[in-house]
Amino acid sequence: MLQPTNRLTLIDAMRPPVAFGLESAMAVTFTLDLRALLAAPAAFALAGHDNLASDGSQHEPIELLHALRSHAGKITVFSQVGEIALPPSRRVFAFLERAVVPVVAPRGGVVHPKVWVLRYEAVDKPIDSQPREQRLRVLIASRNLTFDTSWDTVVRLDEARDSTGALLEPVGDLFEGLLDAAVSDVSVDHRQRVHSLSAALQTAKFALPVGVDHLETHVLGLSRKPSPLPASAERSLIISPFVSDDFFQRVRPAPIDELVSRAESLDHLGPGALDKVAKVYTFDDGSAVDLATEAERSSPHDPGRPLVGLHAKVFAFEDRGRARLFVGSANATGAAFNSNVEILVELTGPAAVLGIDKLCNGTMDEPSLRDLFNTYRPDPPTDPPEAASLDSARCAIARLPIEGIVEESGTGWAVTYQSRKPLPFLDSTEIHCWPLASAGNRRRVATGEPLEARFETSLETISGFLAFELAHEDGTLTFFVVPVPLVGVPEHRERFLLRALVGNAERFLRYLLALLNEDSGQMDLLDAVNGAGEDTADGGNGPLNLPVLEKLLKTMRRDPAKLAGLHPLVTDLAADDALPPGFAELWTMIYDVAIEGAVAR
Repeated sequence: MLQPTNRLTLIDAMRPPVAFGLESAMAVTFTLDLRALLAAPAAFALAGHDNLASDGSQHEPIELLHALRSHAGKITVFSQVGEIALPPSRRVFAFLERAVVPVVAPRGGVVHPKVWVLRYEAVDKPIDSQPREQRLRVLIASRNLTFDTSWDTVVRLDEARDSTGALLEPVGDLFEGLLDAAVSDVSVDHRQRVHSLSAALQTAKFALPVGVDHLETHVLGLSRKPSPLPASAERSLIISPFVSDDFFQRVRPAPIDELVSRAESLDHLGPGALDKVAKVYTFDDGSAVDLATEAERSSPHDPGRPLVGLHAKVFAFEDRGRARLFVGSANATGAAFNSNVEILVELTGPAAVLGIDKLCNGTMDEPSLRDLFNTYRPDPPTDPPEAASLDSARCAIARLPIEGIVEESGTGWAVTYQSRKPLPFLDSTEIHCWPLASAGNRRRVATGEPLEARFETSLETISGFLAFELAHEDGTLTFFVVPVPLVGVPEHRERFLLRALVGNAERFLRYLLALLNEDSGQMDLLDAVNGAGEDTADGGNGPLNLPVLEKLLKTMRRDPAKLAGLHPLVTDLAADDALPPGFAELWTMIYDVAIEGAVAR
């Protein structure tokens, strides 16, 4: 179980094994926070780096930029259309433009799984031309790719070293199905990555978690399938933040011993829905949504609204001393088991190890979940928030095929975002859009007409993410981001952007000094993500200053291993022409002397 304070646990679970690096990855999430996606390449690239703290969770912004440049092209992330939250404006998001693939559910619901499939590859050179060793890891969670502070679950499964273990072919089938669910053409790179990883999942076996005798994965919503939940059990517990009448009437009409949900969700059930539930609880950890003034007016389902409290989905059953535990993305709703795309992993084992009491009772290190259960007392029913004219409009806009045409202009560059089909006609609602990299460049666009919005920009602020704001006359707002394929982007754009983000010579050399210091300060991962891409002060690329030269020479003599650890970063930045003039040549000379001296010892 992921507690709210463990908001980096999912990112930590992505870190490669020792002596391995990321070869490729594919993921699916319902809601997407681009800042959380920024953190994923950092987790892949920076594990084991000398400048990381002992828990592996801290590093510097320039290393983050390097990680993005190196790893963003290895990732495919499927996300429900219209559910990409609006982050603060950052130029660095440009590295993620080609990683995100919006999708829709084929049966009319939503794409709701939260899954990562990761393939790592040994970094050591293979012997006798043998291929490098590879290992797979699968993460199945209830947490979206966000930094929400909610209670969630995650199951981590690593490829077994022997021939025993569980098969996860349905996970590969899920991603193959998502290729067909994309709202626009999927690139060859994404298709090849998904096909390759899915093929590997057909034969790989995964080590079972401790206490689990059998593991099975269930993918729902790509085709019509019956519910995998047992029709009866001696004892049962369901934990689900969202519930609906049709779950208790059609999906699982059998008696349930305990149900834990959110009060506002329980309040909207119809009469008799809970007649077969013996005990009904709400979950209260004392948290509350803390919304900024603008976010207070956001629509009920705006992708940027933070989640707190209960978000885990658990279906637990016991029978004759055995336990069956279903965890994953599905809520106790009819939509989850009929029209949504969902995933549940079924874990089977002894009730003493995997049962309801083991799940809910505390330990010396963790509080008891039962301490957070409160007997449900219905409030007088209130009308549910009106749906979602803005939310449905958001999804309609996000489904539109929008293209960005890039061309040189008199002031530098310009991007024209356009669609062949019209934006939805919205009564009493204004639509504004702007390139994500330049938040101050807002433009009002007409509803009911094809999008045609031209933005003057610079090479480093060209953006393949188009931000939207929908504002109703009653004050309700919704914000979201749409990935937009760009046509006509100059080949040198990424190199130019990297140079701009690394900054001037003074900033780079100051950063290098911090890396070379024995007691260099550390930066929290979230601070690094939020700081990456922020504008830096202008300054000339002046000559190498004496403190840096002195520090390099001292490190060459005293700690050549530190230079060896920094060498990949420096050489890659040099290849992208992102270093101060003359520094690459100086580094090569000092590095060669340091390595020769280390070998001589």
